[in-house]
Amino acid sequence: MLFAFAAMMGWCGTKWPGWWRWPRPPHPDPEPWWRLVDGILGAVGGVIVINVFEPLLRDQGLMVAGGAAFFGGLAAATLVESVMGLNAKAR
Repeated sequence: MLFAFAAMMGWCGTKWPGWWRWPRPPHPDPEPWWRLVDGILGAVGGVIVINVFEPLLRDQGLMVAGGAAFFGGLAAATLVESVMGLNAKAR
């Protein structure tokens, strides 16, 4: 149950489609399947953070575990998007 919660919070930690206001993202927009990949990466990041920090989070409660999974998912998805963006600029 904790892994399902961590995956859900990691998925929610990924950036929503309209977060980028200035400057606007380049057109054409990314392919629609990229949002699904981004969410899955966030879910995996949330589960990994819960596994790594489980000894520290054991007595902290659900709110702290959810926050850790949220930011773990955000970090994992942002890291992969950054690497993919660097790869696209190199071409």
